[in-house]
Amino acid sequence: MMIHLTNNEDIFMQNFLEKLKEQINQLEQQINLADQPAYQEHYFDEHLFNSSKIEVDFQFYIDKIKLTYQSLCDAALTEKLSQIEFLSEKLIDQITALSRELATVHLRKQPTNYVIKETVAEKHSRHLDYLRRLQEMKYELELSPEAIDYTKIAALDNRIYRCEQAIKKIELDMENEVFD
Repeated sequence: MMIHLTNNEDIFMQNFLEKLKEQINQLEQQINLADQPAYQEHYFDEHLFNSSKIEVDFQFYIDKIKLTYQSLCDAALTEKLSQIEFLSEKLIDQITALSRELATVHLRKQPTNYVIKETVAEKHSRHLDYLRRLQEMKYELELSPEAIDYTKIAALDNRIYRCEQAIKKIELDMENEVFD
């Protein structure tokens, strides 16, 4: 079932898409000016940019944002409202994530006078502690006397899932260390 947009809704959608395009262009300019350090870990949640491999180039992320924007434009042309809503939220989340990363890149570039060496076992222990605290936060939210905030619980579930995935990866590293 296709719902046709009214003239006002169509104008609103065009303005919305133009503003998003402007933000993407500004973000791309910031990326071109940024002195980007190399990282060995993921910048973002793998699902946000649909990538499970580690990408160290901001251009990869801006390209993904442009693809999402193009998909949003296509959905707007076909007036698929549920797809427009989903892609709008995803695009805004992608832009926000990359903007935050660019805003804090200078903090990570500052040289440190110390280096913290951490064993795989210590990293495993630290992540288990993170997981325990996240689970406690979720438990407290579920038992709170106020109305249950399902969005906060869902966000915690997402963080718990990612933490569990990191723990599994660390445990694999620990196993590989034993066999090396």
